[in-house]
This record gives sequence, structure tokens and C-alpha cells, in this order.
Amino acid sequence: MSQWKEKVAVITGAGSGIGAALAQQCAKQAMHIVAADVDADGLAALEKAIQQESLAASISTHHVDVRDEHAVEALAKFSFDNFSQVNLLFNNAGVLVDGKSWERSVKDWRWNFDVNVMGVVHGIHSFVPKMLAQKKSGKIINTASIGGLLGGGSFMAPYQGTKHAVVAITETLHAELAMESADITAACLCPGDTATGIWESDRLRPQAEHNQLNSEAEQQMHNAVADMCARGFTPQMIAEKTFQAIQDNHFWILPQPEFKPMFQMRVDAIMNETNPPSPEEIMAVMMAQ
Repeated sequence: MSQWKEKVAVITGAGSGIGAALAQQCAKQAMHIVAADVDADGLAALEKAIQQESLAASISTHHVDVRDEHAVEALAKFSFDNFSQVNLLFNNAGVLVDGKSWERSVKDWRWNFDVNVMGVVHGIHSFVPKMLAQKKSGKIINTASIGGLLGGGSFMAPYQGTKHAVVAITETLHAELAMESADITAACLCPGDTATGIWESDRLRPQAEHNQLNSEAEQQMHNAVADMCARGFTPQMIAEKTFQAIQDNHFWILPQPEFKPMFQMRVDAIMNETNPPSPEEIMAVMMAQ
């Protein structure tokens, strides 16, 4: 019998990609699933797939924009009103904006930070106090990225900036929870190349707000990294490795350890007070793995 049977998982960004795969993994563990996203079609497809498998204890879907603190608070209220506990909280919703940092509009920057950072903050703010009071164990898993551990890459400032923030927030949350008596812990999920729809994040925005790359160099970098992601891990592989790391009580969830040499490059540059590794140097190491 799974240790998670009849336990409760809340997942934001559950309509596609890693979030949907996490929901499906929770279903295999016979959990109650509370799935949230702004993508109504994605949620409907997820709910149908999970119901057809008949493995989950239950699934409910919720149209939630994580930028809206009141919507996230309502999600938390639903979860605790119906289940009295949340054992796994996946603050997973994420989007991507790339391009030259000084050419991205303030609206682009704000959208990226409001979803990727404030979405996590809203999850922490609404769920953690209730989880601390529930008298049952629980874990908060915040989805960052290897981009939150790497040095800044060209044309990735909006996205990587948010993911560095999520890493630091999660490290702090881990330390603060350790001071509490409740059995609530935190973990930081840092996936690398994964075949999700994040490189088409603009599908979630009005047409007038779609990001425009203004140079061939930006477009080439966008295409190259998007192609590597398309050939990377499947979301299901990330979800399986995430559950194994949760089972092993890891804080750092690094599904693709082959990226560790690139993390070391950044650490070495800091320790030696040298310039950050160039995108070309990072890409060379990435391609060699």
C-alpha cells in the first residue's frame, strides 16, 4: 500500500507539462488531487485522463490564476474545508519570457515575476499556516529550474531571475520550517531540459502581449534551447524522480544530475572572483553531457 494513499496533493500549473505529470503520479499513489491552472482545457483533459484510470482517491479541478492572492487563498480554503489537510503542495505554475533584458517590456517582466515568484509566495502565504496547524505531516515542493542554479545565460534574465528567486525563497522556507514543531518540510525541484509547453507560454496571454524577439541571435538561442528541451526528459520522468526524491526526503530535487558540472562552473567563478561563464562555455558543457 502506498504511503500516500488517501493523502492530499495540491498542484498549481496542473493543466500541462510537469504539473499534469505530477497529478498523474499522485493518482497512481491513490491520492486526493486538487489541481489548479488557468488552462481550462488542460484541466479538463487531466481530469478525464485521471478519472479513466480510476486510480486516484478523487480529483477536483480549479481555474486559478496564481497571480491572484485571493484565488490562491480560495484554493487553500477549499482544500482544508474538504480534506482538513494538505500533505503535498506543489507550487509549480510557471511561464517563460526570454529576450534582451532591456528590450523586454515592464509588462513582460511583471508577468514572469507575478506567475513564477508571487505564485509561489501566494502558495506559501495561504497554505503554510494551515499546514502547520493540521497535525499531519506535509511537504511544500516549489518548482524552480536548473536556471535558478546556473549563472545568467544570454536572453534569459526574466526567466532565470524568477527561478533564482524561487531557489532562495525555498531555501529560506526550509530553514524556517525546521524551527517549527510541526512535521512540515520544503523541497526545491530544479528540472533541466524537459519537453513541456513552457517555451510557448505566450499561449496563456492575449495576442497583443505576445513576446517579440528583435534579433536573429535571440531567435537562434530561443530555438536552440527549446529544441534541447523538446528532446529532454518527459514530464512523466520528472514526476517519477520527484516522488522518489520526496520519498528519500531530499531538499534538492535534481532529476538530471548531468547538469551539475554547470552548477560547479558558477560556483568556481564566484569563489575565484572571475567573470561568469559565457553562454558558449555553458552550452559546450551542456552538449558534452
